[in-house]
Amino acid sequence: MEAQALTRPPRTRLGPVLLLALLVLSLVGFGITRALRVTDDIVNSVALSPVLEPGQAARIEFTTTEPDSRADVLITDTEDRQVRALELGVELPAGPHEYRWDGAGDDGAQAPPGEYGIRVILGEQGRDIKPPGRIRVEPGGG
Repeated sequence: MEAQALTRPPRTRLGPVLLLALLVLSLVGFGITRALRVTDDIVNSVALSPVLEPGQAARIEFTTTEPDSRADVLITDTEDRQVRALELGVELPAGPHEYRWDGAGDDGAQAPPGEYGIRVILGEQGRDIKPPGRIRVEPGGG
């Protein structure tokens, strides 16, 4: 019986080893992504009014860490289509920025109910940034 045990190949636990390797690679990838994002975080400290109340204006605030001489600040819909240009081709210095949006589109009509975000295009730097956060326009709002 002992002779058979010596000739049998050892059992490997390849499944747990591969799972552990995949977990380690995922954590390393996440860490690299976070490190790159932190060093490349030009638009930060974003604060948006969560709901556009009827007769009010939504508050949009963010900070830029670098200036840009040809910046656009846009309101976009869920399909990333421009709804309203808050700024086009302006000098955007580094520092805090504050805007208000009354719920109207570029055509002057009130935006339909839905979720809206912001998009900051830094033309000089060739950057197109879509910060997190949404403004909800409810029926009768705007």
